[in-house]
Amino acid sequence: MMTHEQARIAFMQLIDSFEFKSLDQSMIFTQNQPTKNGGPFEAPDDGLWCQVFIRNAPSFISGLADTPCTRTVGNLIIQCFDRVGNDTLSLTELSDAWIKHLQFKCVEHLELLQGSVIDVGETEDFYQFNVIFEYRVN
Repeated sequence: MMTHEQARIAFMQLIDSFEFKSLDQSMIFTQNQPTKNGGPFEAPDDGLWCQVFIRNAPSFISGLADTPCTRTVGNLIIQCFDRVGNDTLSLTELSDAWIKHLQFKCVEHLELLQGSVIDVGETEDFYQFNVIFEYRVN
């Protein structure tokens, strides 16, 4: 059985191994993770950046034997941003790269499922795409 903390570590390892030509790893902000300088994350003046969130849903019993088998499901959400005024080609390529990197990956008892891209549109000074993966643990 995989714990929530073990699943979080597996997610972070997958995120840390992501490479994309025009996105520096330091521009991928993950929840509850301090920046390299120890301060809050600040969006860059130009270029792409991402925020990553793990959202667990309620667990349920998926099988019975000597003891019940509990399964946790949820979503891995990667919010991708670029400044308003740029075309969305870079965001589209970035979203495709996230899907190629994460879709249908398995790490021990963590299984990432299909990836979806949602065009959120303009939010303040940024244009936003969300890349969302359903997952299950155990």
